[in-house]
This record gives sequence, structure tokens and C-alpha cells, in this order.
Amino acid sequence: MTKVKFLDNSIIEVVAKDGEVFTLKAHLPVHPKDQDQIKTLLTKYFTECFEEDKSSMVYRVLCKMFGIFSFSYLNSDRSADRERIGARIRQIREQKGIEAKHLAILSGIDAANLSRIEQGRYSVGLDVISKIGEALGSRVDLI
Repeated sequence: MTKVKFLDNSIIEVVAKDGEVFTLKAHLPVHPKDQDQIKTLLTKYFTECFEEDKSSMVYRVLCKMFGIFSFSYLNSDRSADRERIGARIRQIREQKGIEAKHLAILSGIDAANLSRIEQGRYSVGLDVISKIGEALGSRVDLI
């Protein structure tokens, strides 16, 4: 279940239905009497637009809020991990001299999704990471 709360009059925390926490910044301060309406709309749109590509999800919410409420996406509690894992996949792929397109074929993943994974924009599960690791001749390590 999506949850939205104002931390102050311009910083908003959104907990998506997968538990990922997003921090947004309103372009203009929001008066306390208007915050409930904004929370209701953000809850609705984050639920409707939920997807694994988190950048696209936030963008779609922003588009739906156009003309009603404007915000900037600051970060999420998982974005740094996604970026670190994606960068490591790219590093190993490049060290082995494998083209991204070829890795996508070897791992059975759509090339566009592999690109998003390497950019840290796409949230994937262990099974997908394992397929990529196997195709790279590496294993998944949590440390």
C-alpha cells in the first residue's frame, strides 16, 4: 500500500507498494490545509503508475500531477544500491569485452531492460541478477 506524508511544507516522503521510499521536493511550499489533497493524489498516482523502472514511474506521476502540483524527485532509499549494482554489471561486462546487446541475449533479458539495469533505473529481483551473473561467468555476492 502506498503511503505519502509531508515531512515539512516542501519535502514529501512516498513509500511505494514495494516498500521503496522516495523523497520529493515541492517546487513551492505547500500550505498545511492543501497537503491532504496533494497526499491523496500522490497516493493514487504512485499506486496507478507503479512499475519496476522507478525513473519512469516517478516521471509518469509527475505528468499526471502536471498543472496541479509540481515537484522534483530527490532520491529513493534504494537508488544508490541499484546504481552500484548496475555499475558493477557494466564494469564486469566491459572487462570481459562483451557488448551489452550480446549480454542481453546470453542472459535472456531485453536489451532495453539491461540498459536500465546498468543505469540503476530498473529494479530487478535475484533471478534476473543471477541470469546476468551466469552470463558473465560471475556469481551474485551480497558483500
